[in-house]
Amino acid sequence: MIRALLSFIVTGSALVGAAAQTTHAGAASSVLVVEVRDEAKQPVADATVKIGGVAGVFRTDKDGIAQLTVGVGREYGIRVESAEYYPAKVDGVEVSANEPSLVVVELKRAAVVSEILVVTATGTATELQSSPVRTEVIQAALADRQVKTTLAEAFQATVSGVRVETNCQNCGFMQIRMNGLEGPYTQILEDGLPTYSGVTAVYGLEQIPAAFLEQIEVVKGGNSALYGPGAVAGVINLIRREPRENRFRLDALGGWQKGRPEQQIGGAAQIIDIPGGLSGDFFVRSVNRVPVDRDGDGFSEMGKRRLDSGGFSLYRRFMENRGRLSVTGALASEFRRGGDQFELPPEQSWITEQVDSRRYSLAANWNHTISANTFYALRASHAYYARKSYYGSGMDPNAYGDTRNPVWVTDTQAGHQKGSHSLLAGYQVWWEHVEDNAPAYNRTLGGTFNNHGVYFQDEWRPTSRLTLIGGTRVDKSNRLDKAILSPRAGVRVGLSNSLVARATVSTGFRAPAVFDEDLHIAQVGGEGFVLQNAGSLREERSVSYSGGLDFSGLVMSRRVQLGLNLFRTNLHDAFTLAEDVVEGQEFRRLLRINGPDASVGGASFDGTLRLTNQVGIRGGFTAQHARWAEPEPQFGSRSFFRTPSRYGFLGTDWSMPGGVEWSLTADFTGRMIAPHYAGYIAEDRLETTPRFLTFNTVVSRTFELSERKRLRLFLNVQNIGDSYQSDLDRGPSRDSAYVYGPSEMRRAVVGLTFEF
Repeated sequence: MIRALLSFIVTGSALVGAAAQTTHAGAASSVLVVEVRDEAKQPVADATVKIGGVAGVFRTDKDGIAQLTVGVGREYGIRVESAEYYPAKVDGVEVSANEPSLVVVELKRAAVVSEILVVTATGTATELQSSPVRTEVIQAALADRQVKTTLAEAFQATVSGVRVETNCQNCGFMQIRMNGLEGPYTQILEDGLPTYSGVTAVYGLEQIPAAFLEQIEVVKGGNSALYGPGAVAGVINLIRREPRENRFRLDALGGWQKGRPEQQIGGAAQIIDIPGGLSGDFFVRSVNRVPVDRDGDGFSEMGKRRLDSGGFSLYRRFMENRGRLSVTGALASEFRRGGDQFELPPEQSWITEQVDSRRYSLAANWNHTISANTFYALRASHAYYARKSYYGSGMDPNAYGDTRNPVWVTDTQAGHQKGSHSLLAGYQVWWEHVEDNAPAYNRTLGGTFNNHGVYFQDEWRPTSRLTLIGGTRVDKSNRLDKAILSPRAGVRVGLSNSLVARATVSTGFRAPAVFDEDLHIAQVGGEGFVLQNAGSLREERSVSYSGGLDFSGLVMSRRVQLGLNLFRTNLHDAFTLAEDVVEGQEFRRLLRINGPDASVGGASFDGTLRLTNQVGIRGGFTAQHARWAEPEPQFGSRSFFRTPSRYGFLGTDWSMPGGVEWSLTADFTGRMIAPHYAGYIAEDRLETTPRFLTFNTVVSRTFELSERKRLRLFLNVQNIGDSYQSDLDRGPSRDSAYVYGPSEMRRAVVGLTFEF
């Protein structure tokens, strides 16, 4: 099937090209010449020219000329596209019957990185290169080109300093590790609001589809000054798209991971003319994966998974676009199961980790620009998560559990421009209730957590090249006796139009709460492994420093973006784990305690280079250390677990003639230490993992069926060389959390996308 698809992708253009050269039999025809130039009046070669009502797609030659024969007696619409330029459209073109007709189309060079708007770093929309705090962006076009369907996939080999890791070979629990700090240190936002709690982050990365996002913004370092608890390593802000045209999309894919099938189907609609002055963005997605037993021991390395999700975003503008109301919602229903004997009930198996969950969310956002210098925003969201679970081994009939987790967030924000100062102030309330029952482990987690935060920020631009930012936030959590002050400061210096230097110092904190891994009970040595907070747990504090250089511009007429960033985060009263031994207890328990201080520091490099309009190179590399000031209590290690000191990626993208696109990415993960608990092995020990290098490729072919209709066929192969962990535990006594390295085995997927 793969071979047949590739053959179709490579040879299908002959039919399309032939169709493009014909006109209706007997109709009068003439020659239409389209000349494509840039703003400097230079020819644009290999630009795509589409003529409304004429089948096929045409490309300009080295002189920027496309010449074709069309019928006379009607008007045509012409659309021109080329990499590195904004599309251009000319309507009402009439063709003369007596002589060739010439149309000159001028393309404006597309936005460079400095012209991308971001909001996360400062709370207000700012050009990326002008932002005083470094922001990294994953744009929707890149995620779509590389067939990234979920948030977890979108972060694989795209942003330096960010890794996606799998933490359980039974249920497939994943998390994002940013600059060496594990998942709970990173705050996930939706349009600026922290709607994903520490509980829902367990499986949320694979429930969030990439299809409805305009872009994903990443700001590393302590960001509690704006976003409160949990933003110690940084924040990830998911920016939903607002429709700009009526557009519909259907997609389907099927594939195999280590020979085991999987399927996905999805749909999306962008509609700008809904009655009542509304525009809307809608999506649905369904995923089905069967379990994978890589080593043939009867126990899965990747579990069974079914997901059905959907969502919407509605927008309405008022007062001549000075006011905007948005209402968004999403629903996800997911079933996961890993272990053995999937045909039997969980209590009749040797090991089963099973989760049947539902999550829905609803948010409203009102933005009003009162004057050219003043605005305010009112935002509120609600999310509810419920699940039924089974975490058990040895045919335990009592290992069932249930969880519910409602979350409410409200945020009021006001901004004012006074001379060269941009002032921002806000008040945010977080309310969360957790109730988790696991009778087999005598565990009832829960309680109500709330946090009130007041923040203020001043962004001062005394000159066009200098920006200073300072701000602070005061948070009061009901789990802490006193309020927490979180200041930050930063400076941006434009050394030239292309080169920018930045430096920031910021603070953060984590209050005691129920975190994602607390609700996940790993099965180790045929018994449960439970994590809980110690009764005396205090908040964890952090101070982050970063500084670096960013270049964005042209070098020898080629688009170049380069960034070098140095970072360090110091943790005080850092959370760590210590085993709690209780006589007669039938399971193992780790307590989260305040351990010694710790630090994470290093350097990251990232860059993109456009060799030609058709070929680009991108990459990133991080070198870091992550160490405790004193040995941690479990193994006496000074190094962080599961944290490689070297990792990075390198990729190339090539747009070939005939609508063919090809991407190749190499993803490198260096050595790290990982805890390995007794069961399959005789006693607990630390392991040093090997290095991994994986290669991933996507090849696709897009057929322009008409001006509005487009069909894309693709082949996506991940981990081509099947580079994967070789020392997985086997059998019912395995340590299911002893998983490291690449999150996927060799995986091949074929699919199609139809847009109209």
